[in-house]
Amino acid sequence: MFQVQDVTSFTMIETKQINLRARPTHHALLRRINDRLKADPGFEGVLRQMLDDQSACNFMPEREARAELHQINRRIEALERAVGL
Repeated sequence: MFQVQDVTSFTMIETKQINLRARPTHHALLRRINDRLKADPGFEGVLRQMLDDQSACNFMPEREARAELHQINRRIEALERAVGL
């Protein structure tokens, strides 16, 4: 015999299913985002801010950042030598 269960008892909020096309390499990422949105109420705001900020995804690879910091350090050392420190 079949029993009808109230789906709302399994979720805290109403959800709707969406269908979208994504690269296979993005599937796991999209699932993680969805899980985080369901589990962490603050994540939605953070995600929206990141999406609204065009420069939020600009980054410098670690190798370039280290090289730039090394160059800055050399300039500081040269300035310190110039002033006698």
